[in-house]
Amino acid sequence: MKLEDVTVQELLDSSWFWSDFEEDPNNRASLWKKIENDPSALVKVNLLDQMDTGTLLDRDSFHRADFYEVDFNDYARLFLAKGEYSEKGHLRGKEIDYLRDYSGIKLLIQDLGDVYALYLKDYEFGFIRPLGMCIYECYPEDERELTEKYGREAFIRDHVLLELENVIWEDDFDLKQELYDYYHNIPDINSPLIEAQMDIEGLLTSKEASEKLGVSLQRIKQMVDDRLLDGYKFGSKLLITSSSVDQRLEYIKNHGGKKPTRGKPRKQKPVRKRPQD
Repeated sequence: MKLEDVTVQELLDSSWFWSDFEEDPNNRASLWKKIENDPSALVKVNLLDQMDTGTLLDRDSFHRADFYEVDFNDYARLFLAKGEYSEKGHLRGKEIDYLRDYSGIKLLIQDLGDVYALYLKDYEFGFIRPLGMCIYECYPEDERELTEKYGREAFIRDHVLLELENVIWEDDFDLKQELYDYYHNIPDINSPLIEAQMDIEGLLTSKEASEKLGVSLQRIKQMVDDRLLDGYKFGSKLLITSSSVDQRLEYIKNHGGKKPTRGKPRKQKPVRKRPQD
């Protein structure tokens, strides 16, 4: 199979690896020549590299602000977190204005000594949400030696990030739910940044959605939980996008109300190793 014959979305849906393609990933000159006319070639190559190594975090983006900060790479955002790849580049939504490929979100790391607290933040939304885990005492026996040798920032980049990736893989950490919840469980705070991202006029209350769909309020909540509807918890309110209600009505019209099904993707758990000292 040739890399140029598949789309990025097909690559994500099928969870292929370099071994599935005839191109040699080690011969980059030949590789680029073969696919130079493919506008999404770089995305495909990067995704396959990330799939083969199992990396989830982009080391090149790692830096320190008030917190240490790093981006999730394409494989983490598009495959594990089920972000929406777009051939046209970054596209924002309608009623809630965020990047559907999750590229706006950052991982923040707070160094508390023997504990590393983890948070999510999209700077355009302006709020920090704790990630559902912390990293405790990475390799405590040699941590002092490593930090003295490399410095605190290099230690966090090369060892704490690796520990986080291993936890995501080994403990089946639900990255998809964490990134989804950042934008769909919005804190009830007075933030001009959040308000600027939300078109309140385009959102329906649960009652309005239930009336349009002819179902109970409890069913609406269940449909949001099942992601049949695009619902946002804003403080104590549950708001539903008009577009997702309209799409559901269209689906019912065409399919008689049967629940959509999706095949479960193959999950690869690569064995990760610490960098050599």
